[in-house]
Amino acid sequence: MNKKTPRRKRLLISPRFQTLVAVHAVITTLLIVPIFFVVEFYFFNLFILKAQAAGLPPEHELIQFMDRQRSLMVVLLCIATLLGILINLICSYIFSNRIAGSMYRLTTSFNQTLDIAHAEPIQSRKWDFFSEVFEAYNRLLERSRS
Repeated sequence: MNKKTPRRKRLLISPRFQTLVAVHAVITTLLIVPIFFVVEFYFFNLFILKAQAAGLPPEHELIQFMDRQRSLMVVLLCIATLLGILINLICSYIFSNRIAGSMYRLTTSFNQTLDIAHAEPIQSRKWDFFSEVFEAYNRLLERSRS
């Protein structure tokens, strides 16, 4: 008879796969960030050039204000980058966990099935990916029992 083992919760179900997904998420974030820095550079340079074209000296309050705003924008973009990386890491963990969890449950069921007659069907969880694989496994069990 097939014994049910207690389910163990693990942070990383498939460390290699989940690390790869997380690394790709971080790389994607880091590839997008330079676009924002280029836009920031273009935007503030355009204003400073307009102010200089209007004849304002570099010590003018408006140019000093734009320089302070530019510095603040760079700091905010750096913070937004770190926050984006953190959010992408969390989302990649959740997303990859749903894939890896499904495959882990299927693999565990295959490995624990000593006798087809006593094998238990697999029920997919609400957010599992690849529920059609579970359905195919369950159909295989039904066909092998008849």
